[in-house]
Amino acid sequence: MKLGVVVNPKAGKGPDREIIKRAVEKLDPDEIVTGQDDLGEIYIENSHVVEVERTYDRNDTKRLVEVLDRKVDVIAVFGGDGTASDAASAFPKKPLLCIPMGTTNVSPLMSESLENLQVYEVDALHVRDYGRVAFNDVVAGPTVLGTVDGEITELDALSFMSGEIRKGNPGKFYGRVAEGERVIEGIFGNIFVSMLDRRYLGKGISGGASISAFAGFRCLAACLSHTVVLGSITKESLRNLEPIRTETMSFDDGIIIYADTVISADGNPFAYREEVEIRFLEKAVKVLKGSQVFR
Repeated sequence: MKLGVVVNPKAGKGPDREIIKRAVEKLDPDEIVTGQDDLGEIYIENSHVVEVERTYDRNDTKRLVEVLDRKVDVIAVFGGDGTASDAASAFPKKPLLCIPMGTTNVSPLMSESLENLQVYEVDALHVRDYGRVAFNDVVAGPTVLGTVDGEITELDALSFMSGEIRKGNPGKFYGRVAEGERVIEGIFGNIFVSMLDRRYLGKGISGGASISAFAGFRCLAACLSHTVVLGSITKESLRNLEPIRTETMSFDDGIIIYADTVISADGNPFAYREEVEIRFLEKAVKVLKGSQVFR
């Protein structure tokens, strides 16, 4: 097996060399191909290094995956949810093996295990005009989650979009969600677009998500009265936010969002004060996932 390796040096608390080493040893490839410098070379011994153009942003991951897809059988990606999304945005034909090293690590692409690996095809939300895919959600709002000095915190989404790490604050914005003649618009703290699955069935407390999943819809847009992308939420701060009001709209194929703020895909900001179309994309990417926790 030829193994491609992609490392995001900026994900979470930074790369864990020991986990990378143990994962590669466990996979026991015949050949390892990786990117230059901190994209993989400095973490992997006896590897073949390919040079890709560096812009020191999420496009480094996408470019490296595009190259590796032509050279290897499996592409191991070390990073967080955003890194996995970046890798999938290259739409590789070879399966991704995404090993968590990010802030939240809750993407359905992530594998916590290297035991009993199987190939799965995973659906996505596709922001076609921007070449982005998301597996957790597409979010409109002023903040994104990030790790600073080892702590999960809210980052200013607009600053993060331009490569600057700066603490962010909740805030409200004008937003509009539309599918055909159905429209939700107003002043919101966040807008979330997510795919639905069986986890919502029978859980009425999830409100519109439960209803839409029961009816068989694929996706849901939820417009919230307050910003809830919070890394340092406490009981007291939540009490001060509540009540939180939510308006929802379910859909199968696509939806259009305008927001007077930043829009992010799996925590990666990509648009500011723009209208975007989000489409449901079936079987967007192949991933390898194991059945036991790998630590």
